[in-house]
Amino acid sequence: MSALAQLRQYKDVGSLKSALHQLCSEFGHISRLDILTAMHEGTKQAICFLRMERPEQEQQLMKTLGVGRFGGEVVFVLNLNLPAANEDFGPSSVWADSNLYE
Repeated sequence: MSALAQLRQYKDVGSLKSALHQLCSEFGHISRLDILTAMHEGTKQAICFLRMERPEQEQQLMKTLGVGRFGGEVVFVLNLNLPAANEDFGPSSVWADSNLYE
């Protein structure tokens, strides 16, 4: 199973952040991680924006995940596989709090 496929098994931002920190520790230290959640066609998604300390680390991570760069950051989208709540009419996107020092 690919690294990206393994990340798709997480159903919430907290466990996804923890898994990303664990995965990225193979390549170095994450200097920035932002996760935007959004609803797309009834599926909750996590849009991940990530920076490592060094460009070489980011290159290794991008190769492992099979993802690219957008605006200087490693970016990829994962489905969180949560059913959409019909009664929730709040914003479709929110920034998840990112605490790098946990």
